[in-house]
Amino acid sequence: MEQAIFPIRFDQRINEQKVNELYVEYKKKVYSLALSFVKDQYLAEDLSHEILVKCYLNLQKFNGDCSIHFWVNRIAKNHCIDFLRKANRRSDVLHEDIELLCNSNEVRTPESEVLTKCDKEELRNKLSQLPSKYEEVLTLYYFKNQSLKEIQHHLNLNLSTIKTRLFRAKRMLREMY
Repeated sequence: MEQAIFPIRFDQRINEQKVNELYVEYKKKVYSLALSFVKDQYLAEDLSHEILVKCYLNLQKFNGDCSIHFWVNRIAKNHCIDFLRKANRRSDVLHEDIELLCNSNEVRTPESEVLTKCDKEELRNKLSQLPSKYEEVLTLYYFKNQSLKEIQHHLNLNLSTIKTRLFRAKRMLREMY
């Protein structure tokens, strides 16, 4: 079916009907691929739409060296991987210092006080759900402001072990949120 819709070489004369056929043909395939990456239906829908728009905008770059299916699939995979990389960088900001919530320079209202208290409570609750070895490292590093070297001496562990536990603890907390 691909060959009937799209010739081996694309030119500028691709009509709207063929673009619509491309969209209909690949909508479910791209959605399934995006869903396998992000595991969220709504996010996968958004990503699949972005991917199909990207394919449309880059249609003139398709030179026929491979099948249209492979080309769309490759764009979809790369887009999902890029999205996950960007999302991972954004999610690295974790309530790393709970005291910053209290010491902000914004106007304090009763509502903000309650929200801050709820945030603190929720974070403490989530921390207590972590295994003790991870909770301990997070507490020493973020709440007692100890350096990695200080934690190493305090717990009598290798520095790499401390870093690994800190990384895993932050990842666990992120997953809880």
